[in-house]
Amino acid sequence: MTGTDVCREGHLTGVECREGHLTGNQRPEWAPRSGSEGVHEGFLGRHLPADRSGRGPLGALPRLSGAARRALSLLAVLTALQASALVVQAVALCSVLAEVVTTGGGTFGGRLAVAAGAVLARALLGWAVDVVAARAAAGAKEELRGQVLDASVELGPEWIAARGPAELSTLCTKGLDALDGYFTKYLPALVTCAVVPLAVGVVILFADWVSAALILFTVPLLPLFAVLVGKYTADRVRQAADGTERLSGHLLELVRALPVLTGFRRASAQAAVVRRVSDRHRRATMANLRVAFSSAFVLELAATLSVALVAVGIGIRLVSGDLTLAVGLTVLVLAPECYLPLRAAGAAHHASEDGVEAVRRVSEVLAERDALASPQRARRHSGQRQGAGGAVDFSERHVRVRGLRVDRRSGPAPDGVSFDVRPGEIHLLDSPSGAGKSTTFAVLLGFVRPGAGRVEIGDVDMSAMDLSTWRRNIAWVPQRPAFAGGTVRGELELALADREAPSAAELDEVIARVNLGAAVDRRVAELSVGERQRLAVARALLRVRHGAWLLLLDEPTAHLDVANADAVRSAVRDAARDGAAVLMAAHRAGVSGSDRRTAAATSGGAVRATSDAPPVAAPVRAPRLRVFDRRLLRGTALGAAALLCGIALTATSAWLIAKASEQPPILTLSVAVVAVRTFGLAKAVLRYFERLATHDAAFRIAGRLRERLWDALVQLGPAWTLGLRGGEGMRRLTDDVDTVRDLTPRVLVPPSVVAAVCAVAVAVQAIVLPPAGLALGIAVLLAAVAAPAFALLADRRASTVLDRGRIRVSNGTFGLLDASAELIAFGAHRQRRAELAAEDAQLARLASRQAFGAGVATMIITGATGAAAVAGAALAAIAVTNGTLVPVLAPLPALLPLALAEVLALLPPAAQQYGALRAAASRVSEVLHTPGERSRPAETGREVSLNDVDVRWPGAAEPALREVNLHIPRGAHVAIVGPSGAGKSTLLALLLGFLRPEAGSAVLPERVAWCPQDAQLVSTTIRENLRLGAPEATDDELTSALSRAGLAGWSLDVRVGTGGTALSGGEAGRLALARALLAAPGADVVLLDEPTAQLDVPTARGVLDGLRDDLAGQTVLHVTHRAEEAADADMLVEVQRGRAQVILAPREPAAV
Repeated sequence: MTGTDVCREGHLTGVECREGHLTGNQRPEWAPRSGSEGVHEGFLGRHLPADRSGRGPLGALPRLSGAARRALSLLAVLTALQASALVVQAVALCSVLAEVVTTGGGTFGGRLAVAAGAVLARALLGWAVDVVAARAAAGAKEELRGQVLDASVELGPEWIAARGPAELSTLCTKGLDALDGYFTKYLPALVTCAVVPLAVGVVILFADWVSAALILFTVPLLPLFAVLVGKYTADRVRQAADGTERLSGHLLELVRALPVLTGFRRASAQAAVVRRVSDRHRRATMANLRVAFSSAFVLELAATLSVALVAVGIGIRLVSGDLTLAVGLTVLVLAPECYLPLRAAGAAHHASEDGVEAVRRVSEVLAERDALASPQRARRHSGQRQGAGGAVDFSERHVRVRGLRVDRRSGPAPDGVSFDVRPGEIHLLDSPSGAGKSTTFAVLLGFVRPGAGRVEIGDVDMSAMDLSTWRRNIAWVPQRPAFAGGTVRGELELALADREAPSAAELDEVIARVNLGAAVDRRVAELSVGERQRLAVARALLRVRHGAWLLLLDEPTAHLDVANADAVRSAVRDAARDGAAVLMAAHRAGVSGSDRRTAAATSGGAVRATSDAPPVAAPVRAPRLRVFDRRLLRGTALGAAALLCGIALTATSAWLIAKASEQPPILTLSVAVVAVRTFGLAKAVLRYFERLATHDAAFRIAGRLRERLWDALVQLGPAWTLGLRGGEGMRRLTDDVDTVRDLTPRVLVPPSVVAAVCAVAVAVQAIVLPPAGLALGIAVLLAAVAAPAFALLADRRASTVLDRGRIRVSNGTFGLLDASAELIAFGAHRQRRAELAAEDAQLARLASRQAFGAGVATMIITGATGAAAVAGAALAAIAVTNGTLVPVLAPLPALLPLALAEVLALLPPAAQQYGALRAAASRVSEVLHTPGERSRPAETGREVSLNDVDVRWPGAAEPALREVNLHIPRGAHVAIVGPSGAGKSTLLALLLGFLRPEAGSAVLPERVAWCPQDAQLVSTTIRENLRLGAPEATDDELTSALSRAGLAGWSLDVRVGTGGTALSGGEAGRLALARALLAAPGADVVLLDEPTAQLDVPTARGVLDGLRDDLAGQTVLHVTHRAEEAADADMLVEVQRGRAQVILAPREPAAV
């Protein structure tokens, strides 16, 4: 995602667009800004230049690996055999029909048997083509996903954070899933283009050189038109792909920012933004599709009119006696096969464009990886040694840092820092916020290369080490820890992925050291911020117990109360006494009176909601989601009309040629000639408008669903949607809605279209020849029911497991990228990568198994329609012999079933995709119909009053707060204290409106200014983050707020990165504080949740002094663990074990 802005109404909007619209022409932030010259090698491309990835008929895949080349070669052989079977079938059938028309009888058994054998061969070969293509697609996705994940891990956590884990995850999953269209549609069509027209053209040349010349002249026009239109649409396709990526990223930012949007009372207003963004995306995409679909329109129009010209030419020459009827019918049946592969390739190219574009983006990631200098690339995270020439001796456990400098966007940070760390020592880095303490840790972990200076371990320079081996010696507590283990136990076990697994007793002991109690089996998402901080400390202490000797602690007590902070400090001192070398970034003393400190020379996450109890929504049985738009009916009607024109074209051409064989006056054929051309033109035009209508309807449905989803999320509130604000939220609001959008026209439209067309075709057949109508009806029923049913039966279990497998791969991919820093630091990325690779391999096997069902469905349709054609020919011959059928109508019963094969082929994919559509719609409906808060409604007012209030988190067994009685007069400054996890954040969640009282009565503030414990920044500029608090604020007011928060001189145009990762923890906290200060003048209550937790003492003191002046006369609730910050409060509230007690009441109401 390129970022989000905030317009004057306080709405999150698209890139650099004040009205909330995606502009449709910016590249996502994670995509390189210029073409790379690097190359890569893999399943799909070998030595693929990134800047040439879109050229050639193979799109982004100009050179295929061995596995793909084998699949391509097998497809070529199968296609050649299909062409041979097609020619045999056409010659056998047409010779029978010609003899029936001209002589009225004859012996046809042998030729009909040959035709039936050819039909069976075509059915089996078509099944084989589908299976081979689907298996190739599954293997390609697995290998490409592995390549981009490996490249991302090799590029490192800083690169992943800059590109955005959500956007990379979308590329690796949804983006690569689009390769199905490339392999199952485009590649077989491309091979068919190379084989069938040539083989069929040779047959036509020997039979009728005039028709062959006409075909030879018109066939090259199709690729010529395709290239001309394709060049015009290429940039538009890329813009559409960029817009889709931006839309997904933008919606994910909205979900992540739900708490802060709710806190500032701006969440409901975002529904209008979601609607405008979706509508702008729809209109921009439809503008692109009008051009993109024109390519298919030109191909279909040229092909249809060319066939019409061939048919008319055959008729004229039959009238003049220059051609036999058998040759004419054979050419009429075979001529479309010269154009159909080109048309199919053109249509399939559109279906494959998303996949080709995803591969292009993958190639850019791989090229960026390859562009790294060879020594750096070899030593990043691969485990290969460089420079040292052998194993590094870590027996001298002494870390020496000299003149360390790292160049950042705002200047060097750190700038020339030097220090030593030895076993048994605790070394403090207590430089000001933003001076580069976290960057120093990143250098020691090997995530960042220093611009100057040296880092030595003993006598060995760190640049000469194998980083994987070096990291085995490190235990790390990051400033904003990320977790990938699911539960506390899983997280602790994951921390020792590169070592022996811990025992249960050891896990209990280490979590007891940090006062986590009996939390070993709790989900990490259920922990408060302080509890997650202690879990990160426990994770590091466990690594120290298992051999790590360098303990890196980045603000380990920032969000902890005194008791828990003392427990952490005690554990750290014990680790140092046991031989660990401790390097700690801290703004508060207290570890040891003799700790050595280092100050830097100059100053230089993912959004998580806080909770004290599990916010798990109760499962509901949601009603079925209704997906409908009147434009779908219009598209259905247009689609049916287009296919009926195709059938009418076949029937009219057959009658024209049969009638011409009687050599009537040419004027008697003029109406048929005009009809042939009209039907050909109408088919192409109607098909074009049908595509536009169905796609427009699908995008409108998706836009309405997004708006309804956002409204539902807002109504549920941040407490209920905590589990959705990660990969699951991205899937619900983007992937699931996109699935509904993509599959609605593919699943809901085809059955109606096929039913209408087949009903008309069977009726016409029955009118012409009732027995043939019955045969066609049976064939249609068999193909329309048995083929989709068999496909569903063959892959029902595979599809169910396939859907679950996709979810596991998607969640695993996002988890690997989102927690990449911790996983790499602990050596757990290999285990997670191996687990993900196993899941991906299983997914590929399931996809291959599913291909057998799809292939069988194709075989049934080909066999049923072919059998109906053979039966129609036999019945027509009998009817002509018996005098019950006019000879000129004899070709119709045989050719009409062949025209229905294309129509019936729409059903199996629709049936197979129904399950995916239903599952996605069910997940969306689950959110839309989740029962919200049924607690007592609260009054709003300028004062806060709680009377016997109980508060419970969704799904929790017990209330988090009980019998709270609290009255806060206007203008009071209240300090809220208590241990971590006691319920302070629950109290704030009640005041913010995230939770409602379950019992008792409450008067809550209507307007709130909030500085959260986590900064909860969105991936955009500082200006737009600030305007979440005050949409109407001028740049001067924004600059003033930054200055009051201790960020004087900052540029408003600086981007903060995903979740504020471009800022230090202290900088992000002060930016959140500046945002709250902007909203404070119009707020009833100002809520400050540990605003100085990550600040050094001088900066914190200066910020607090300024707050007293800025917030004078306003009601302020300040959550803190520091006694000095609570000393000047008018009122002191202690939260302990779910109870809130007033320790110090205000002597008198403060003045307003």
